[in-house]
Amino acid sequence: MRHQIIISLALVVSACGGETSEPIAHATGNFATGPSISFEPSSSYDEAYTAAVAAMEIASQKGHAWTTSDQFIKDAAEAAEGGDETLAISLADEARIHAELAAIQADDSAKSWRDSVISE
Repeated sequence: MRHQIIISLALVVSACGGETSEPIAHATGNFATGPSISFEPSSSYDEAYTAAVAAMEIASQKGHAWTTSDQFIKDAAEAAEGGDETLAISLADEARIHAELAAIQADDSAKSWRDSVISE
């Protein structure tokens, strides 16, 4: 089961990863249907940065933060300082995506653990 989760998340991350002009995903959903991804890019760097930091905090509180989010947000801040707002928005949105996926992974791992350990 754990390998299926890791493979599924790897597929989601690879589908969302990379630098493209495609909109950024927001993950929503529940365990019965699984997470669904809708695309909605941020309209400003401040909005993207704020959303990324909030998502990173949630993932961190769940004990499941990904280091990729940290690097993306750092790179976004550098791009913003350098005056490249388009790149800064893209990187901050990418940080948010990774943080949201980390939170989904945390929830899924907790549910899988309960289903595997507690139910036995």
